[in-house]
Amino acid sequence: MSEDGLTILGLRAENVKRLKVVEIRPDADGGLVVIAGPNAAGKTSVLDSIAMALGGKRLIGPKPIRAGQKTASVKVDLGELIVT
Repeated sequence: MSEDGLTILGLRAENVKRLKVVEIRPDADGGLVVIAGPNAAGKTSVLDSIAMALGGKRLIGPKPIRAGQKTASVKVDLGELIVT
């Protein structure tokens, strides 16, 4: 973590909302990561995964687990800290 705030070095989310599995590893140069796709592709689910991992139970909405699955997981790598 830097004095400028949190930097996400990696994200892995599985069975969260619309997501089967997504893994994001931004380039080391710290450039912008664009999350884009058609409607219902899971863009908001990616952002919700980050919010759930960092915000805890209070940010977990109804039906956080993908339909038909029993469990879901999120791992956010912040460098000195890994949140699961």
